[in-house]
Amino acid sequence: MEISWAVLASLFQFRIATAEQLRQLLAPDRSIEKMRGRLRLLREEGLVAEVVLPQSGRAKGWFLTGHGARIATAFLELAEVPAPRMPGDATAFKYTLWHQLAVMGTHLAFLADARARGDGYGYEPFDFVPEVTHRFAEGWDGSVRPDGLLFYGVSEPDGDVVRLRAFVEVDRGTMGAERLASKLNAYARCWSTKTLPAGIRAGTIAAEQDGRVPLWERRYVRFPQLLFVLAGTGRVGFDNRVGQLQLHAQDRHVARMLQAVPATAASLEDLQRYGPSGQVWYPLADRRAEPGGFHELTLPGAG
Repeated sequence: MEISWAVLASLFQFRIATAEQLRQLLAPDRSIEKMRGRLRLLREEGLVAEVVLPQSGRAKGWFLTGHGARIATAFLELAEVPAPRMPGDATAFKYTLWHQLAVMGTHLAFLADARARGDGYGYEPFDFVPEVTHRFAEGWDGSVRPDGLLFYGVSEPDGDVVRLRAFVEVDRGTMGAERLASKLNAYARCWSTKTLPAGIRAGTIAAEQDGRVPLWERRYVRFPQLLFVLAGTGRVGFDNRVGQLQLHAQDRHVARMLQAVPATAASLEDLQRYGPSGQVWYPLADRRAEPGGFHELTLPGAG
């Protein structure tokens, strides 16, 4: 993979990243200086810019300029990736960068684990697609837009590959616990919304006999699992937020969804320390259940 192309494509996907994050993502066997040198060349071409991260010892976050974003938009591989919402300049980026860096950190945690396990994740640059909107009704509350749509292939001992899909929600403690937990209700609405199949009219006998099919089946064979990644609040804050999610999971509509859709929460710090396959994911449907690994909790029929 040509490294300059890969850097532009990655910044188009993830909006902003440090040189070290880009090194881990694209060239883990190379030195950080080589990645910094590549970024400086792209800056000279007017394709990327940087901002000093607050309270980081002068570390920098890199992002696409308007010119760089226009070039990346033409990449055929990025046709399905939503165009980044550019804040306009380095100063504006300071108000959004920590969330975006946490999203990148989540992807890198999955990537490091997959490389160690030999799983199918990250070998294609777009196994994590950010901010894919899923509209299921009219109005401002008629859609969900996860921070990422994750495509993961679990390698089994017999050589088979189990393909997983997951909606990833990343929160750094900037959203109230109640509002965070209410996202479960939005996903439950998305999961339960149905539409009539082609050729069946509303009011007919076929329609009355539950002829409607889930709207999400137009896009997925199985509704993606839900992964909440929490950061920035310490252990007490993490426990409180998981408790709020588990409380909302008892809501009648959400509980129905969770009978078919695994939903779990983990801290970003634990993901980075133990990996997603570690015992770090807390099931939301059962407050008494012990945390488990990503593969244990999310394989079809598990949990």
